Amino acid sequence: MPPTFAVPAIHAYSHSGPRLKQSRTAPAHISAGSEQRQRSNTLWHYVSLGLLGHLLWGSYPVFAKRAVADVPKFSLLFIASLTAASVGAVLVRTYDGLTWQDVWGILRRERALWGLAIFVVLRSVTNIISIELTHAIWVQLINILTPFPVALLGAWFFGEPVPRYTYRALTLSTLGAALMLVQDWSQFLAGFTPRDILGLATAIVSTMALATYFQLVRRSRLRQASGGLIMFQQGIAMGLAHATLSLSTRENWGAWTTVSPMGWLGVAGTILLAQVLGNLVQIVAIGGANPAIITSLMPLRLASALILGWLILHEQLVTPLQWLGMFVAVVTISLYLWMQSSYNDSSREKVSPART
Repeated sequence: MPPTFAVPAIHAYSHSGPRLKQSRTAPAHISAGSEQRQRSNTLWHYVSLGLLGHLLWGSYPVFAKRAVADVPKFSLLFIASLTAASVGAVLVRTYDGLTWQDVWGILRRERALWGLAIFVVLRSVTNIISIELTHAIWVQLINILTPFPVALLGAWFFGEPVPRYTYRALTLSTLGAALMLVQDWSQFLAGFTPRDILGLATAIVSTMALATYFQLVRRSRLRQASGGLIMFQQGIAMGLAHATLSLSTRENWGAWTTVSPMGWLGVAGTILLAQVLGNLVQIVAIGGANPAIITSLMPLRLASALILGWLILHEQLVTPLQWLGMFVAVVTISLYLWMQSSYNDSSREKVSPART
């Protein structure tokens, strides 16, 4: 999603984070009703964190676009990557309790992480380029369509069955996206500059890179890589790549000495709010709630981009058809993700042995 290492970090922690504990026998002084209400309140606490996490991630294209108006894009990504690696290092030491010898040992054994880093870098680079070229809300629209290429890549290259309702949901979402992108249907192409077309094409490439990454992660059998470790490793890999790109393209790092106040807002939002806080909030959220619930909230990232895009970049939807398209895309993708997650949960229950 936008930033590249959020999802692996989430799923790695989803098995070890703070979960709701269900006691077999409730204390005598606590009624069943009050215990149920307590669990419900705790669940909604984590769901609220998941909602906040998606809203933070949805802000990434907006903050990044404002930031690259003042500073070179690869230098921005380099600093963001090092910040993420630092946060990952703190998690590894405090949450996982690993020594640095343990960390380097795991990174040597989990060689798949370094192969996956190729797609992480490709995703981050194409994402920032697309954000620079076209509207931030358009890039976020393409980003929330990621579940569909994930499903189709699984069917085309890995022999997986296409999930239920995929083609119908893809058709509806594409229709919603088209309605949202086009302001004046009487002059269809007039609303798109060559930069817009190139930006949208780059955003599609970025989404395909992310979808490929998701498919490979599922097959990589990463046994010992926690969320913090993945953040640390991917932050290092991306930092090296972004530093190389920044030097090879001769970016002007002197621009950092003349950043405007709004530029600093974009930088802080990109690094601290979207990448660092967004990652941490979602790690906690999926550690305490059903990942299916949190995942189904992903389309809300578009709502975040729309609000901040209007406030910061003055990007906005103008016509009723554009708003209708946004509504169709968000509702369709949310329902699709929810139904797939519910179907997978029920399938696992049918094949799992009865518990005593």
